[in-house]
Amino acid sequence: MKDEFKTGNPIWIYYRDIDNNDNLRLPQLLRGHLGQSYDIKKIKIPNYNLVQITGTLKGTFDNTAKSVCFYYRKQTWGEIQNVDLYLHLKTPVTIYDQVAGMPLSDKLPGNIYVKSFQRIATTTREFWYQINADQWVKFDDDQMTLVEHDPFTEQKATKPIVDLTYLKLNKVKATVDFLPNRAIDTYDQPYGLPLTKLANGTSVTLIARVKDDNGVTWYETDNSGYINASYIQLDDKDGED
Repeated sequence: MKDEFKTGNPIWIYYRDIDNNDNLRLPQLLRGHLGQSYDIKKIKIPNYNLVQITGTLKGTFDNTAKSVCFYYRKQTWGEIQNVDLYLHLKTPVTIYDQVAGMPLSDKLPGNIYVKSFQRIATTTREFWYQINADQWVKFDDDQMTLVEHDPFTEQKATKPIVDLTYLKLNKVKATVDFLPNRAIDTYDQPYGLPLTKLANGTSVTLIARVKDDNGVTWYETDNSGYINASYIQLDDKDGED
């Protein structure tokens, strides 16, 4: 059989968001005979700018595995920066599933610190901070302040930032009620250092309830430290009595 009748290795073509690697279009499979030339064209995607291309756009089909990937970025995204800082939340703050995305049902409680890993500055002059996978908050100086040092280290060396009321519980059964397929941090004390993570739906045993003078409630578990009461669902509503 002559080469012109033999099929070369197909070429996969991808169109992805460079920041989260999501596919913006279904991957395309380009086929051709050995020695046949190909010429892959750039395409425009609404609300995105093309920022990078990997692979060869022109060539001939052969027996080599090839792929081409077009990487795009949202037009409204300006500066993208990895950061290592904290946000002090003065009041309850809405969490979003992505920058300028959909609000999640649960809010972060006020008077806590959260760590941020990435900051996005949009072309509309908004600043968004990533606090967890698929969790973002929009900066609002009426609701939060930026803290560049580790606030938990200072809190360990000083008295608690609020007065706490401690109530012992008789091993109350409860469940972590956070977000599907997500985990929530626990702490060595209220407003303390991160201790571990508990997946949504995890069963826990509560041995104490702690409330501060701002009305924020924490639960102490028997073996996983403290967790904010916003993320706890009591299995027995009368269990605390």
